[in-house]
Amino acid sequence: MSEHLAIKVRNVSKKYSLRHPMTDADGLVTQEHWALKDVSFDVKKGESVGIIGPNGSGKSTLLKILSGITNPTSGEVEIFGKVASILDVGAGFHPELSGKENVFLNGRLLGFSYKEIKLKYDKIVAFSGINNFIEEPVKNYSNGMYLRLAFSILAHLDFDIYLFDEVMSVGDASFMQKSRQKIAELKSSGKTILLISHNLNELSFCNRLITLDTGQIKQQGNEQDILAKYVLAAIEKTEQTVHQHQVRLTYFIEEKNNSTLSLLSLSIHQKKSEKTIFSTNNPLFIDIEYMKHKSEDTIEPFIVVSDANGIVVFVSSPILSASVFSEQKQGRYLVSCEIPAGFLSSNIYSLSLTFVKNSRVFKGFPTDTSLNSDQIKQALSSYGILASYTNLLFFRATVVLENFIDLGQLNMPVGLLLPLFKWETTAYD
Repeated sequence: MSEHLAIKVRNVSKKYSLRHPMTDADGLVTQEHWALKDVSFDVKKGESVGIIGPNGSGKSTLLKILSGITNPTSGEVEIFGKVASILDVGAGFHPELSGKENVFLNGRLLGFSYKEIKLKYDKIVAFSGINNFIEEPVKNYSNGMYLRLAFSILAHLDFDIYLFDEVMSVGDASFMQKSRQKIAELKSSGKTILLISHNLNELSFCNRLITLDTGQIKQQGNEQDILAKYVLAAIEKTEQTVHQHQVRLTYFIEEKNNSTLSLLSLSIHQKKSEKTIFSTNNPLFIDIEYMKHKSEDTIEPFIVVSDANGIVVFVSSPILSASVFSEQKQGRYLVSCEIPAGFLSSNIYSLSLTFVKNSRVFKGFPTDTSLNSDQIKQALSSYGILASYTNLLFFRATVVLENFIDLGQLNMPVGLLLPLFKWETTAYD
């Protein structure tokens, strides 16, 4: 059976001695920390496995053991093939040597001959994008240049197994995209890949996920199923409510003296029964119900959707969709936005809601999605999970009622999507 395996891990544990005693999960004082406890799994040749878990769960320790950087306290590891460990990018570089000299030095340290490195040298340099500085000593390189060259060396030399620890966060946005493409090429060429990442979207190409927590494997299996369970478990550790189905939020903490409007409810739903888990294969509806207190003011909702990294993906509002409401009278309104099926890809998203008043908008959206402690006291925060067989979407809904500024003063990011979603409004007497 071993001829089909790339990695075999059996009952691996790792203990560290602590300088200062600590209290463990059972309330006992100890000077030992078990980073891993009886971890066992197999990785088949050509398989891509993502390793997820909170900080301190043992992910990096596991990869260090697999790469031979450290030994397990107990248990066995068998590796069938040549391993590239991209854990501490740039280890093995000599600061006084040039980039070119370090390419050959690093390659030789990794077990490749001068001839093998020379054959790949041009591709390594071209991929790194530092052609003009390759003859300069690396001590003069910027952090980004240093990381680019280190990743390029490891990604272009021929290994059987690649161990990546948050490697797709290397360099700037352009190089991160190149890194993702390169890892996808390695996967398609039949290489075995183990990847640690806190960005769940980067794990979409994995065949399987393993969740580590407190040094133990909590679950492993299909990528979609594990992601859903992982996100749910993470949210349940907070004080937030988790919604897997349609949700209608009716409790909000607002400004005491808000004379403009009162938010009555915010709903995220699909045209399905309550028992149906949200699916990206169907349209998504966002219903906003509010009470308008003054006839002289016009009020329109304004939604901002950001990705897991806080980057705004798109904004939408009736005023941006050429659906500006006529002069609105005092009273109760229900405004609905329809996001078409398949519009959102697999990712984690944050949904923020504010309102436009007389062509003015609340300060802080869409570019400032972080809230300080005072704003949080005035904000609604709740969560919804949307999942299908192919996609996992996580929504955080936030409402902040403060600080009007001119709509024209919003600093819209270049390339920001302004989709013309269908907006409808219903007025109640």
